[in-house]
Amino acid sequence: MGQRNVTINAGLSGTGKSTLGIRYLLNADLSVRFLFDAESSERDPSRNEFEHRLSLPAAGTQYELALGLCQGWVAFDPSVLFAGRIDDALAFFCEWAWEKSATIPGNKVLVIDELWKYCKPQSIPVELATIVQSGRKRGLHLLVNTQEPNRLNSSVLNGVSEMICFKLQSTPALECVEKYGFNPDEVRELQQFECIARNLDSGGELRGKLEV
Repeated sequence: MGQRNVTINAGLSGTGKSTLGIRYLLNADLSVRFLFDAESSERDPSRNEFEHRLSLPAAGTQYELALGLCQGWVAFDPSVLFAGRIDDALAFFCEWAWEKSATIPGNKVLVIDELWKYCKPQSIPVELATIVQSGRKRGLHLLVNTQEPNRLNSSVLNGVSEMICFKLQSTPALECVEKYGFNPDEVRELQQFECIARNLDSGGELRGKLEV
């Protein structure tokens, strides 16, 4: 198998993208789930997305990060240690997850929603690039959930090993996924909770609908 271990989970809000991501976190055989929890919850804007949806304690301090690591669930709130410095927060958390993964057996995952918001258009942090390029070596999978895959940096897009598409509508988003073998017309017509997944290393494709 190749070294790529990056999944992009793309789809409009309300199509099933987030539901699939949460189910993966709950059901996959994972030692640790590293969650970059910088997005506000749609249901309760006073709380962050993963903290709210998974009923997790927010990890904002070094002590809370260590505690979450012991429990296998780390919902990192970047506003505590890195108020107003979201780029620095992402670099820190990627490096922290990379270093901790070296000492923890089993599969781990780093999840970042709307990654493009925290990276410069021309580049990504070297700490994130390391995970994109070599995450498999430490059993660290990168999962990016996004409504706009076209806005992801090319360094991430070039490292994708799997892409999952729920319904997308914008021309830039559809043109982006077309480059990975998806039929834009088919993706545009997907119904709620329907998705198509392509393994870009093996060429395999799965289609299905989430049961809710």
